[in-house]
Amino acid sequence: MAQEMVSLPMGGCGRLLDTNTSTQKATAFVLFPPCARLGVEASNPQYMTDTDVNSYGVMKPGTGVGFCGATYIGVGTTGNDFPANKPIYFDFASEGFNFNASINSTNFVFYNNGTEVYSTPVGGHFFFDFGTSEPRKIIKIIPPVAWDEVRLSYSDIGIGFTFNDSRIYNILSEYYTGMKFIDTQQPTDKTVVAGGSATMTGVIENTSTDETPENITYQWQVLNGGVWTDLSNNANYSNVTSSTLNISNIPAGFHNNQYRVVAKSSFYTCSFQAISNVGRLFVSAVNNPGTIAADQTLCMDINNDPAVFTQTTAAQVTGTAEFQWQSSADNSTFVNITNATSATYDAPPVTQTTYYRRGVRSTLNGNTTAYQYSNVVKVTIKPGCLIRCITTNRMIYTKLTN
Repeated sequence: MAQEMVSLPMGGCGRLLDTNTSTQKATAFVLFPPCARLGVEASNPQYMTDTDVNSYGVMKPGTGVGFCGATYIGVGTTGNDFPANKPIYFDFASEGFNFNASINSTNFVFYNNGTEVYSTPVGGHFFFDFGTSEPRKIIKIIPPVAWDEVRLSYSDIGIGFTFNDSRIYNILSEYYTGMKFIDTQQPTDKTVVAGGSATMTGVIENTSTDETPENITYQWQVLNGGVWTDLSNNANYSNVTSSTLNISNIPAGFHNNQYRVVAKSSFYTCSFQAISNVGRLFVSAVNNPGTIAADQTLCMDINNDPAVFTQTTAAQVTGTAEFQWQSSADNSTFVNITNATSATYDAPPVTQTTYYRRGVRSTLNGNTTAYQYSNVVKVTIKPGCLIRCITTNRMIYTKLTN
């Protein structure tokens, strides 16, 4: 069934059924069994598989009375049979008006070596049918048996006033309406710590038969200044043209980035594109740990209680800031101070020179960074600052004698 691909005017594209025979029959009048039809027509079946997508085979039942046999248009092949359980697509339309006081039907009928092997109705009529106009659309049928000919066939018993025609523009062995992403495999929001990694995934839905284009290409994009921009592989991005994007060594500047993937495919004159949902990247990061104040000098004999340490520059984080103050006796080894977890810290009295710093970390959607630390402030302790004065009174005297 290797045949030309065509684009359809109502969207999508398909591969024409590979046929080399056509047939038609329009019964206007027979004596036995008695049948008479006015305006009956069956013509141009070969147009159903030609490359002009707007040409069509037409079947007009007309106005009939009696036991009328089938009126049909059909196409087939003298080559290999068309396989069972393989979808066939009919580009079908119906126009006009019916008033049928009869039992009648329009069917797609499949044959193999001249024997009917499968039949399915286009839309049967029983007694009264007011209006059967149908816009041009694709009808999908999956014959359960192998076949070599298909017909659009109409027959009736009784009296029918039919002022409509059925048209088949194209019969297709493959039909592609475009592409769509699998709902459960689309980009979703991700949260990572700065320096970490994440993946975004978008996969086109695929079927084992038809209706999904092949040779699909992917291109990941990032929203940059309101414009979707194609990504290239670099130190932070890899697999930018696959269904899964890898993002690594993520800097804090990627916080709130938005990503999507564009999938494309083409067949001859047919092209398709699908755009995924948007996934947002949240980066838990400490952009600036802030600064604290200030160095102090205290005297043991006056007051050894440091003033409250405050922040002169607030910490900048992408999530929720969490603080931990630390102290050190040598400005080298710092240890956490119990319950010192606020932006400011009021240290207790000290008896030796001590160094302080404040750690800050960011927690965002359960992702917590490591601590980053502020500047160090020094509290210098002097043993004494008071001036002590000692005054000595000496009395010098002489003993008087006679």
